[in-house]
Amino acid sequence: MGTMFDTVGDPKETFSGLEVEAVAAYGNGSYANYTRAKEEFPHVPVLEIDVSGEGIGDAGDFERGDMSYADAGPWAKRRIAAGVHRPVVYFSVSNWQAVKQSLSEAGIHPSDVRLWTAHYTGEAHLCSSACGFGDKPTDHADATQWTDPDTAPAPYRGRNIDVSETAANFF
Repeated sequence: MGTMFDTVGDPKETFSGLEVEAVAAYGNGSYANYTRAKEEFPHVPVLEIDVSGEGIGDAGDFERGDMSYADAGPWAKRRIAAGVHRPVVYFSVSNWQAVKQSLSEAGIHPSDVRLWTAHYTGEAHLCSSACGFGDKPTDHADATQWTDPDTAPAPYRGRNIDVSETAANFF
């Protein structure tokens, strides 16, 4: 298991004093900070998030204000065709069925992508059937964003930070 941070602010400032294992950063949209994150953290994996469907990066953000859940499958299909190995699909765990349907309609099996859920429990975890994720007891997310700035425990409290647990093979 690992830990990945993301922020809509300056990654270096936000993550100051924390052990940074991996970063997710926005490649486009109002909070684009991917270039800064790559410069500031050259020795850790940095996941580039596409919020508008421009066909960039290795992660797509599917939530209100970004791409729709129905776009998940077509977006993933285009990223795979562009050579991205197992692109990341980010969504709220409560919207798993809509994302799964979109993937299916595009001919994408969930194992062809990495599933990154948002589930703000305040406890580090990977979503599974215990959270209402998946269709069978063995299903699980590849990463789960478990806290945001509003629910963050120490040492994340007071920072503009989202924290995700990642599976050992996420990167």
